[in-house]
Amino acid sequence: MKRKDIDKALRAAGWTIFSGGGHDMAVHPQKPGIKIPLPRHKEINENTAKGILKAAGLK
Repeated sequence: MKRKDIDKALRAAGWTIFSGGGHDMAVHPQKPGIKIPLPRHKEINENTAKGILKAAGLK
C-alpha cells in the first residue's frame, strides 16, 4: 500500500501527522495518549498498513 494513501485516510479521519525521530507519528485530538508510528517509505508492507489502519480505528 502506498504511504500517501495511508496519510490521506488518516487525515480524512481527523488524525494529524508530524515528524518524529525515526518514524512519522499520527495523533488524534480526541484520542489522547495514542500515537501511531508511520514508517517513512513510499511503499508500506500490506500487514503493516493493516495494523496502522486498525490502530487508527479505520477499516
